[in-house]
Amino acid sequence: MLLPAVIIDDFLGADAAGDLLAFALAHEADFVPSEVGSEGDQVVKPETRNSLSFEGDLGEVIAPFAAAVAREAAKLKAATGCGDFGPDLTDLELVAHCDGHRFRRHVDTATGASRMLGPADRVLSLVYYLHAKPKVFSGGDLVMHALVGEERRVIAPRHDRLVAFPSIAPHQVAPISLPGNRFADARFSLVCWLGRERAGAPAA
Repeated sequence: MLLPAVIIDDFLGADAAGDLLAFALAHEADFVPSEVGSEGDQVVKPETRNSLSFEGDLGEVIAPFAAAVAREAAKLKAATGCGDFGPDLTDLELVAHCDGHRFRRHVDTATGASRMLGPADRVLSLVYYLHAKPKVFSGGDLVMHALVGEERRVIAPRHDRLVAFPSIAPHQVAPISLPGNRFADARFSLVCWLGRERAGAPAA
């Protein structure tokens, strides 16, 4: 069974999307190898996740995105069945995928002992895509897997597209091919979550 996903094209509009992409391009030097959770720690593990993540403050450039998510919250709750989450975006990450980058199959919800390290459980995953035009890269699709069985859904990373889905859904980022491997031509995404606080959880 495939869990539901919501796709909203032209999510921010040309101006706000352009501002966010311009921000990413202007901060190339601040992108570092992406980390992944492993036994309660955040580590660089390229055999699992291979990409670059912005290390810095997104500042006011993120405001239009946060406002747009707030406007669409009721629709996202109804369409995904994930009604039990708070209004605050968590763990915002601006990511660049260049040639050969990928993210193997995984889920976004923490399990085991690592689940208790944060103040909330991830309930709804949000992925927002950006790229220069004309698009140079190929691949980089979001591939969603069924909880049981082999059924899949493949979602292309189109500029100014938001995809929202339950954080328990297994998914992966297919490998990217980027001729010339220029950072400016990368597949960019803004990744974040809406979550549910847990009683007795540690403060953020």
